[in-house]
Amino acid sequence: MLSFDDFPVVYFALGYLLAAAVALLVYGNKIRIQELLFLVASGTLVILMRLPIVIFNQEINPDESQMIAHALTLQQYPIYWQSVDGTTIGPLDNYVLLLPSFFGIAINYTSAKLVGLLCVLGSLWFFYKSVKNFFNGSVARLALLPPLFLVTFTQDADFVHYSSEQLPVFLLNWGLWLLSNLIPSPSARAAPSIWRREQASLRPDYKSRRALALSGLFWLGFVLGMSPFAKIQVVPQAAVIGLFSLVFTFQPKNFFRNAGALIAGGITFPLLIIGWAAAYGVLDDFWDFYVLGNLIYAGGSSVLDSILRIPSFFAKSPDFIVFLISIGLSSLLAFFVPKKLLDNQSKTPLTIIFFACFWLVASLYAATKSGNDFVHYLNLCIYPFGLIGAFFINKNFKNQQFSSLTALLILLPFTSVFGYKILKHQPLITYMSTADHRVPVSNVSKLILQHATSKDRLVVWGWMCRYHIETQMPQGTAENHSERCIYPHPMREKYYQRYLSDLEQNRPKVFVDAIPNSLWLNDRATQAHEAFPKLNEFITKNYHLVGEVERTRVYVRNAEQ
Repeated sequence: MLSFDDFPVVYFALGYLLAAAVALLVYGNKIRIQELLFLVASGTLVILMRLPIVIFNQEINPDESQMIAHALTLQQYPIYWQSVDGTTIGPLDNYVLLLPSFFGIAINYTSAKLVGLLCVLGSLWFFYKSVKNFFNGSVARLALLPPLFLVTFTQDADFVHYSSEQLPVFLLNWGLWLLSNLIPSPSARAAPSIWRREQASLRPDYKSRRALALSGLFWLGFVLGMSPFAKIQVVPQAAVIGLFSLVFTFQPKNFFRNAGALIAGGITFPLLIIGWAAAYGVLDDFWDFYVLGNLIYAGGSSVLDSILRIPSFFAKSPDFIVFLISIGLSSLLAFFVPKKLLDNQSKTPLTIIFFACFWLVASLYAATKSGNDFVHYLNLCIYPFGLIGAFFINKNFKNQQFSSLTALLILLPFTSVFGYKILKHQPLITYMSTADHRVPVSNVSKLILQHATSKDRLVVWGWMCRYHIETQMPQGTAENHSERCIYPHPMREKYYQRYLSDLEQNRPKVFVDAIPNSLWLNDRATQAHEAFPKLNEFITKNYHLVGEVERTRVYVRNAEQ
């Protein structure tokens, strides 16, 4: 039986010892395979410390249940925007959850967290390779530590559940790596840029290298073009990466060719999606419920309001504050070490500094623009802050002592939290393992399963998507929560009419009214299905009540229907 609950202090102490070993591997290349050892140890550390969360086969955040329910539905009814609408969540976030099922793994919270862990590992890998291209290997190893330790040791629900930010953050870091491949190596940057371009044009391999650059721009555009279909919220960050790819490769005579390659890559995936949506008759749904729906959602606050809210937003996550402190300590050290001990040859080009700053601003804008201070939006800011930290770390130290000191300073805030929790007798593991690691089934779901099977459709009025995971039943309406049919907004009538149309067309076996036992929707008098005449008429005519459990009413379709 896999469990981490018996000796959590020993378990975390071993994790911090491994983290210290990772920190000591950051400097130099005295061991031939030092980089490989560093990367293997880093990956092992993340996997080891995230295992208790992966095997915690329960809902950590309601968004998890929403996306897993979408995946369960897509497994039987694979057309997005026809059988499934993730509202602000893009189709890629949901389709990727089907991957474990190809290996015989059930679609549940554990499989979703496993997919999320792979996205986290991929983000760390591409971030490391990007910083190595921007600077060098030693800087990349040091710069990787703050995000590495954050995703390793955090128990914050908003960083460990399968969130809609994990896949788009992976795509952004993939794009960051493709961008970093377009710039000269650190040693080549010492030469004046005009001289480099003139010499490059005289070399016999110039045409082949230009073709490679165009290919790189195309695939960068392709990856960036995918990102809005994971989460449209990341468009500002993707735009900054795309813009600076043209800055990094700027040559007057090749500018339009380069821009053409980037734009061609950028529109390829969206055009494929549009063509696919048109072929399956869901183009209008794509436009109405994904594009327009997201634009309404994004109008939550002004830029000024977003800026003013940032400090309180950060304060909602102590773990994110610890992450920022670790970057701050490593950055401040560069200002206090005597100049004679600094490597003055490691100056960061202005274009990289500007890019890092713009990327950070774009991430903050994306995280705050909706006006909803959901902490999981801070996932969008982890690597932009990490890249800013890399800029300060690039003031390289001439000897191992100061680089090792930097690494240990990065680790210090995280170990301090560990020590504080022990002294205050606070729990180290938030998510205690269940006896058999199966999804717990609520009394509501037990009642549902008395009248239906996993092949039947289920509709939940309210916001309790976990009933789909507990019963393994697909959705009977495109949305698996009815918040947008209930709360006032410009498109409420459109959502409500689609909901009614889906009920009429799909004739789900079970209808559940989860109000007031529901996220955000708790007033039975004004929000239950009886408060909506057309919906009430449909349910009254076609369904009968079989029971009420946990303030939740379960209706089953009449036998003759």
